[in-house]
Amino acid sequence: MRRAERRNNTAATWVIADQDYQVAAYATLSMTAIDHTAAPARLRKAAPDPVPALLVGRLAVDEAFAGLGVGTALVRHLLATAVEVNLSAACKAVVVTALHEQARSWWLKLGFAPFEDTGLELYLRTADIQKTLG
Repeated sequence: MRRAERRNNTAATWVIADQDYQVAAYATLSMTAIDHTAAPARLRKAAPDPVPALLVGRLAVDEAFAGLGVGTALVRHLLATAVEVNLSAACKAVVVTALHEQARSWWLKLGFAPFEDTGLELYLRTADIQKTLG
């Protein structure tokens, strides 16, 4: 895995490539904030307004590598990064917007919870990341 160059200091990108430098997967991570009016009670509790968080802005896996666990490994790395960030700067959760229901189900299996019962916006509290990383 290699961390790619930052784009205008707005997002960090990680890339996984095979031995021939074919990109297998990539993901971006950036800082964000969640307004108290949009945050579930579990996020609002004892948090400033807005609630500091990290955003998984993009996550993609090449079809040739689908089903091999590459995406899951990349998310595990992003979650470990969130734990590190939280040690030096507040990061109450990691948030993501799933592209569709199938993606939503995948994120839910990783421990993420929906902001709303049927929505595609999901979050995982930093305090709960250790359960996901196991």
